[in-house]
Amino acid sequence: MKKETVSILSQRGTLIPADIVSVEGKGGLLILAHGFKAERTEDGRFTFVAEQMAEHGFHSIRMDFPACGDSKEPFIAYSLDHCLEDMESCFLHMKERYEIDDRLYLLGYSMGGRLISLFLRKHPEIKKLVFWAACNRSFDLDDLFLGQSFRTLKEQCDREGSCDFYDIYTQETDRMSAEFVSNMLEEDALGPLESFKGDALILQGDHDQTIEVGNAQWIYDHLKQASGRNLHYIHGADHGFGLWDGRTQDSEELIKTTVSFLKG
Repeated sequence: MKKETVSILSQRGTLIPADIVSVEGKGGLLILAHGFKAERTEDGRFTFVAEQMAEHGFHSIRMDFPACGDSKEPFIAYSLDHCLEDMESCFLHMKERYEIDDRLYLLGYSMGGRLISLFLRKHPEIKKLVFWAACNRSFDLDDLFLGQSFRTLKEQCDREGSCDFYDIYTQETDRMSAEFVSNMLEEDALGPLESFKGDALILQGDHDQTIEVGNAQWIYDHLKQASGRNLHYIHGADHGFGLWDGRTQDSEELIKTTVSFLKG
C-alpha cells in the first residue's frame, strides 16, 4: 500500500486537505466522511479502517471539510453543500488517478452519515454504506442542534446573513452560514436511502447522548430496498465510541465490525 497526503482543488477554488491510501493496480474505493467540526482521521480510527481495507484491495480517501482539521477555510464556509462538493472533487480525483473497480463504498461518522446519504442522490452506483452514529434525522425550527435552537439560528441568519454558533465542546463562538442552517432544515437525509439497493451497516452506541439512539432505527427503516441491512448496537458506547471515556473496547468493536462488513 502507498500512503500520501495531498491537496485537492475544490469547486470553490480552495484546497481540500486529504489522505489517500492506494493499492497496486485495480481496486475498490472507500470514501470516508468525518463528523461536524471533526477531522479526517477521526482520532486515528478512519486511518486504521483505510489501512485495513488496503490489505483487502481498496483505495481510500478521507478529506478535511471546510474549517475542519487542516482546512484553511473559515467556519462560515462550512455547509453540507460545500462538504458534498468536496466529496465529489475527491471522488473525481481518485477516478482520474487510480484504477477503480465497481466496489464503491462510503463510511460516514455523525454528520458524515448525513453526507453519505445525500451523496447517494448523485451516485446511485454506490455499493455499500457504513453509518457510525449518523445524524440523519429531519429537523424543524423547534429542534435543537448541539444545544442551540434552530429557530434562533435561522432568525439571526435571516436578519444578518449568518449567525453565532456556540460550540459546547470548545466553548467558543463561531460565525455559522445561513446555508448550513438551511441545509439542516431543508435537506432530507433519509429519503435517498429508500432507493438504495446495496448493503448497509449501521453502528450506534446505545448510550449516545449527542445523536438520538433512535436515529439508527430510522436509518434502518428507510433502507427498504437494500440487499442487506444490519443494525449493530455497541453496548455502553456514547457518541465518541470510547474516545471520551476511555472505553477503548468500543472503538475496537466499531472498527472490527466495520472492516468485517466492508471486506465481505
